[in-house]
Amino acid sequence: MRSAFHAGFANGRYLFYLERLGVEAGGVDLPDADTAWVTIPADILEGATMRRLLRHDFLTLTEADVRPLWGSETVNVLFSEATFETMLPWRPHGASVPGYLELTAGERHDLAERRLPAAVARQEGWAENMIFIEPEPAAGGAGAVFAACARLLPDFAYSVWGFRPPFDRLFRLSPRHPARQTLYTFTRGGRLLDVLRAYAAPL
Repeated sequence: MRSAFHAGFANGRYLFYLERLGVEAGGVDLPDADTAWVTIPADILEGATMRRLLRHDFLTLTEADVRPLWGSETVNVLFSEATFETMLPWRPHGASVPGYLELTAGERHDLAERRLPAAVARQEGWAENMIFIEPEPAAGGAGAVFAACARLLPDFAYSVWGFRPPFDRLFRLSPRHPARQTLYTFTRGGRLLDVLRAYAAPL
């Protein structure tokens, strides 16, 4: 993997790890004013990585936003890790993004099953592969959300994977809730999935 783009880089930890592996990294996440989860400590990331960060909602992201960061090249993998779970009603209450708590049930449904799939589909021109590590299919309707993404991405192979032990216990959304995380993959070519088989298996 040469390059990776994180949808929701939180406090920069994922990009920090990718940098250390020699991967060109970048990402997009909400502005600091929207949630305290996205504050990046000073000087934690290299200058090149900081220049590849965007501070606005993934739901509004377009290829035109990203191209100036990467030039003519495509990014190998666009990924998330518990980013879109903040939009899904997988738990009775609470959310890490306060603005989502203010949505009505109808507004949240529209966000998750129409706006999010449309935003994912807009990335098909510059992302070679997409992997979203999000709630298991039955948790908050996550399965329906990513199936909707798949219908908008006919040029990608869609598959759903569960983590193998012990990763299935590590990738939990909450220590107090049984919901596990699942990999929703949209790929062009099988090499990425070959690597995943050491950690996960198709559901």
